[in-house]
Amino acid sequence: MPFKIYRGETVIAEGESPLTIRGVAPNTTVAAGEYQAVRVEDGKESVRVDIPAFTMLPIAVTGVTLSPKTSTAEAGTAGSRQLTATIEPTNATNKGVTYSISPTTGLTVSNSGLIEWTEDVPAGQYTTTVTTDDGGKTDTHTLTLTEPPEPDPED
Repeated sequence: MPFKIYRGETVIAEGESPLTIRGVAPNTTVAAGEYQAVRVEDGKESVRVDIPAFTMLPIAVTGVTLSPKTSTAEAGTAGSRQLTATIEPTNATNKGVTYSISPTTGLTVSNSGLIEWTEDVPAGQYTTTVTTDDGGKTDTHTLTLTEPPEPDPED
C-alpha cells in the first residue's frame, strides 16, 4: 500500500514504506507536525497524520588522509611543515581532528597540523598521526631529518 509524506501542501516523498525524507541537514531537529503522512488506497488519501518530532542522523566520518605523506629536511636547522587533513566524506558532520607526533624530542604539532622543530632536533624519522574525533580514523605523515652534509675540507 503506497504512502505520501507532505511538508505543507508539497508532496516530498511517496511510495511503499519505509519512505525517506531528504533535504534536511544532518543533526537537524524537526518539530512534530512539520511533516504529515497519508496512506493512499484506490487513489484516495487517508487523513493526514503528523509525523512526530525527529532529529536527522549525523553523517559519520569514514576516513582521513594527510597531505603530504612524507617530507624531508636537514637536521641542525629549525623548520616547519604544514600538514592538511582531508576528511571523508566531505559532508561529514564532525570534522574535528587531533594531531600527535612521535618521538617528540624538540618537535611540536599544532591543532592545525603545523609541525615545528628546533635546530637541536637530531636526525631521524618522526611520525605525525592525525586522528578523527568521530570514529577514531587515522593517517600518518613521516618527517625525515637528514644529517647535515660534511663540510668540504678544502674550504
